[in-house]
Amino acid sequence: MTDFPIPFHHQLVNFKLPTKIHFGGNIPEGANRFEIDLKSTEGEIFFHFNPRFSENCVVRSSTKDGQQWQAEERDGGMPFAIGKPFLLEMLIEENGITRDNLETLISVEVVGDVLLNNFNVTCIGSVVDEPSGKVPREAGGGGEIPEYTPTEPVAPVPGPQGQLPIPYQGPLDTLLTTNRMRVVGTPHPGAQRFTVNWKSADGETLFHFNTRFDQNCIVRNATVDKQYPPTSEEREGPGCPFHPGKQFALDFLLHGDIIRCFVDGIEYCRFQARDDLHKVVLLDIHGDIALDQVLIA
Repeated sequence: MTDFPIPFHHQLVNFKLPTKIHFGGNIPEGANRFEIDLKSTEGEIFFHFNPRFSENCVVRSSTKDGQQWQAEERDGGMPFAIGKPFLLEMLIEENGITRDNLETLISVEVVGDVLLNNFNVTCIGSVVDEPSGKVPREAGGGGEIPEYTPTEPVAPVPGPQGQLPIPYQGPLDTLLTTNRMRVVGTPHPGAQRFTVNWKSADGETLFHFNTRFDQNCIVRNATVDKQYPPTSEEREGPGCPFHPGKQFALDFLLHGDIIRCFVDGIEYCRFQARDDLHKVVLLDIHGDIALDQVLIA
């Protein structure tokens, strides 16, 4: 995975609350400190997040009244380790206590001794909880799934297509708690491919679900040292179950280290995980689709 340049600056466009900001990266050898700053339109720092390895702490603070630093907070220890990958998630929401207008948040800046290889801003509304419902059925039958019967995410809510950005990245660290997720989308007319990846914090793809309209198949794989072994591709299945211009519901259900893949309620394939799925932290979706919903519940 390509590293972002440091210093890193990202301009927030049409920022709304609540929102999560995700950072993934690594701490290089010899690191002293790095900083993440959330800045307002007035140049004030709403939130200053400053891991200091020499002091074994993470300093948090903010500025006001012309960039004057306010009281520091240093409790909590040091969760980062030199030479180790990390995934950091910041939830930005109003709780009725803040003295700042968070709607004026305009930029994110990262400086210092850090390697940044993942950055994503996600509206909380892109992940939806769901009540109980029917379980997807097996191909050729309508009964419950043997050995594993979680509830299925709710059916797609009618609405405009393409509500979520493509490429899309969002947190997936709760997957092993829910054991199920759903992707709702519509392939573009003339679509050739789209991909759903489950990734670890160090950039490995633990599950690669690659729909190929041009080859009439779905390729499943996983990376080793961030490379896809061509001899490890899995292509079995009854052709391509997706159709350009037609909305689909793609469900993934976990049973131990088996990933069961359902398209519109019918099981299409299974994938035996090749690494520990507890490492999965990031969902990556890209390609020739309009993405309508992502549900993890």
